[in-house]
Amino acid sequence: MEESLKHILFEYLSGRANPLERQLAEDWLKNTENTEVFHQWLLEWETRSPQFIPDQEKAMNRLLERINQDNQDLNTESENESSSDISFNPLQIQKYWLIAASVLLLVCWGWLSRDLLLYKTFETGYGKTTQIYLEDGSSVALNANSRLKIPRFGFYGDVRNVILDGEAEFSVSHTIDHKRFVVKTSDTFQVEVLGTQFSVFARPRGTKVALSRGKIRIDYAQGNEKQQLLMKPGDLVTLEKTGELKLTSETDIKNNSAWKEQRFIFNATSVMEISAMINENFGRKIIIANEKIARRTITGNFKTESADELLKTISEVLDLRVETAGNSILITEN
Repeated sequence: MEESLKHILFEYLSGRANPLERQLAEDWLKNTENTEVFHQWLLEWETRSPQFIPDQEKAMNRLLERINQDNQDLNTESENESSSDISFNPLQIQKYWLIAASVLLLVCWGWLSRDLLLYKTFETGYGKTTQIYLEDGSSVALNANSRLKIPRFGFYGDVRNVILDGEAEFSVSHTIDHKRFVVKTSDTFQVEVLGTQFSVFARPRGTKVALSRGKIRIDYAQGNEKQQLLMKPGDLVTLEKTGELKLTSETDIKNNSAWKEQRFIFNATSVMEISAMINENFGRKIIIANEKIARRTITGNFKTESADELLKTISEVLDLRVETAGNSILITEN
């Protein structure tokens, strides 16, 4: 019944409703109890309706044509008058520029708000993780200082698209219609999957994908060429700064999602890299006194809930001194 009412309302809003549908829609709208549902359906209809997607190029061209035509009309009027009667009206020119600025502002606002309208964003703070359950039965474990965007009105079309900035582990459910699941981390890098479990690390210092089970495909750009790479369980892919992918097989994939248990697993990991991890997960800036300390490495499995607790353990193992300097943490020789 609800879907039938929604269809009638959409036909009504589109101007295609027959007299009976118009009467039903208007009677339904008169009931104040339906106000909240109406606003939800109205938002959904506007999102689906192509006429509500702004065409900034077309709008600007129309505006410029209008300004040029008005200027031509002004020039024609001026030519018909004697030179002593010619007057220049700066207020009129200013009006046209104000119109142009207003249209440009509205167009820009439309594109910015379009992202807010189409996507719902899940975000975690420093030191916090969360579990997200999607409408298709898939689940996402989102690490600290991470953001996941999903379609606000559900997965439409042939692809289930989500956008990740940070770190997350995905457990993707297979659909009856074999709908693809795509995780985008940038315009040039995405992970495409059909029923699988994998983790994605997408932060400023690099991008990594680790596959636990199933099968996924990496789509990426190398220079001007689009490349693809198929992964199998146990594979770890790292995106190099050069744009090339480095594939490592038969790795312990569980280590890449140890953060779900608030654990840090280090394998000859340098103090420099650990400092970057602390900044990403806890938002604490680390200052290392010298290059020698930065190159020192540590191996081990550490469970911690805070940056101070982790640094205390590391300082004891490596015999280093950790002290607070304003909003930063300074690591020096003990």
